[in-house]
Amino acid sequence: MSINYFIELLGGLALFLYGMEMMSTGLELVAGDKLRVIIEKMTSNFFKAILVGAGVTAIIQSSSATTVMVVGFVNAGLMTIYQSVGIIMGANIGTTITGQLVALNISTLAPIIAFVGFLLNTFSKNKRKRYVGQSIIGLGFLFMGMQFMSDSMAPLRDYPGFVTLMTKFDNPFLGVIAGTAITALLQSSSASLGILQAISNQGVITLHSAMYIILGFNIGTCVTSVLSSVGSSKNARRTALVHVLFNIIGTIIFVTISLFVPIDEIIKGFSRDLPAAEIANLHTTFNIATTILLIPFSKKLADLSFKIIPGIDKEQEEMSLQYINLNVVKDAPATFTDVKAEIRRLLDIVTMNYESSVSLLSEFDEEKYDEIFRREGVINYLNKQISAFIIDSLGLSMNEKTSANFANYLRISRDMERIGDHSKNIAEVAKLKYDEKLEFTDMTFEELREINSIIEKMFHSAIDKLDKDERITFMRESNELVQKEASNFRNNHMLRMREKICNPESGLLYEKTLAAMERISSYISNASKLAN
Repeated sequence: MSINYFIELLGGLALFLYGMEMMSTGLELVAGDKLRVIIEKMTSNFFKAILVGAGVTAIIQSSSATTVMVVGFVNAGLMTIYQSVGIIMGANIGTTITGQLVALNISTLAPIIAFVGFLLNTFSKNKRKRYVGQSIIGLGFLFMGMQFMSDSMAPLRDYPGFVTLMTKFDNPFLGVIAGTAITALLQSSSASLGILQAISNQGVITLHSAMYIILGFNIGTCVTSVLSSVGSSKNARRTALVHVLFNIIGTIIFVTISLFVPIDEIIKGFSRDLPAAEIANLHTTFNIATTILLIPFSKKLADLSFKIIPGIDKEQEEMSLQYINLNVVKDAPATFTDVKAEIRRLLDIVTMNYESSVSLLSEFDEEKYDEIFRREGVINYLNKQISAFIIDSLGLSMNEKTSANFANYLRISRDMERIGDHSKNIAEVAKLKYDEKLEFTDMTFEELREINSIIEKMFHSAIDKLDKDERITFMRESNELVQKEASNFRNNHMLRMREKICNPESGLLYEKTLAAMERISSYISNASKLAN
C-alpha cells in the first residue's frame, strides 16, 4: 500500500473531524445558551428528558458534550442523577444522526454544499445566518473528508493482511474491544463511525464484523464524560457511571441476542444497498432498542451507581439538615431545640463566609472566592429548609411563648441569609478590586480593620452564652459604633479623594464594602436580640 494512500487517509480524517467540529460549533452557536437552559429545565418528565437529550445531541452532534453538560449540572446540584438518566439515554439516540448524514452518500455535492455555506458565512450580515453558514461549510467538509477516506481505503480490498484483520472482528470480544479503544482515542463515536463507514464502503469489512465494533464505539464514547467527572462530586461521578453502565449493559444484551438472532441480516433487510447506510441503521437501531429495553430499569441504573460509588460528599453533607429530622414528629419544645441547633450551625457557616470574604480584600485567592460562593449556596439552602420547617411546626400544639420563639427564629434564619448575601457582596468587591488591579490605601485598610474587629466580636458574642440582656446591650452599642465609624470613615475617604490620595474607582469599592459591613452589623445585632 503506497504511502500516498496513507497520507490521503490522514488528510481525509482531518477534514472529516474538522467538518464535524465546525458543523457542531455552528449549530451550537445558532442555538445559543438555550440548549443549556433546555437541559436544565425540561427534565421533570423522564420521557421528555429522553427527547431533550436526543434533540440537543442531534444539534451539537456529540453525545459526549451533552453528557459532560449533564455531569456539570449534577455536580452543581441543578439536576439529580435520576433526572440525568433520561438525557443520557436520549443523547445516545441523538448521536446517531451523524452516521445517517454520512450514509446519504452525497459526497459529489460536498464542494457545492461547502461553497454555499461559505457564501452565507462570509456575506450575510445576520449573525445567526453566519453561524448557519458555518454549519453548512462543516457539513460540506465532512462529506469531502468522507470521500477522501473512502478513496484512500480502496486499495485495502486487495491487501490480504488487512482483510484478514477485519475478519478477526467477527469475534464479539475483539470487536467490542477494538471499537472501545478507537473511540476512546478519538473521543468521538461519530468520528469512529464515519471511519468505519468509509472502510465498509470499500467492501473490506462485513456488517457482522462491523456490528461488534459499533457496540464498542458506544462504550468508548463514555471516556469523555468519565474524564469530566474526575475531581467532581460523587454524584457527578455516579452520573458518568450511569452512562458507562447503560452502554455496557446494552452491549451485553445485543451481543447475547446476536448469538441467536441474525441481527446483521435483519438490518440489511430494511436498509439501502449501501454499506455505510447499513452501518448507520445498525448504530441507530442499537441505541433506540437499548433505550427502549432499559427504560423500565432507569431508576435501577441510578441505584446501582450509588452502590458502586457509596457515601456522600462533604458538600452533599453540608447541603442537608443535620439536626432537624423531617421524618420524625416531636413535640414543640423538642422541635424548637432542633431548630436552635440548626440555626447555630447556620450561624457558624455565615461567620466563616464573612471572615473569608473580608480576608480577600487584602489578599485575593480564587479558590477561597469559589469556596465562599459554594457556602453561599449552602446558606441559601439551609435558610429555605429551616424556614419551611418552622412554618410547618407552627401547627404543633404550643403556648404563646414557644410560638413567639419559633417566629423569632424564623426571622433569625432570614437575617443569617441576608448576612450571607452581604458577605458575598464583599467577596465580589474583592474580586473586582483584584481583576481591575485597584488598590486601597493603608489608611483605608486600617479603617476596614477597625470596623471588622467590632463585627467579628459581634459574631462571637452571638455564639457565646452571655446573659441575654448583657448580650443585647453589647450588640446595640457595637452596632451603633459600626454605624458611627462607617460615617466618619466615609468623610475621611471623601477628603482623601479630594486630595487625590485615593483612586475614585477604589473609592466606589470602599463605599460598597462599608455599606455591606453596616448591613451585616445591623442584621447580627437584630438576630441577637431575637435569640434566647
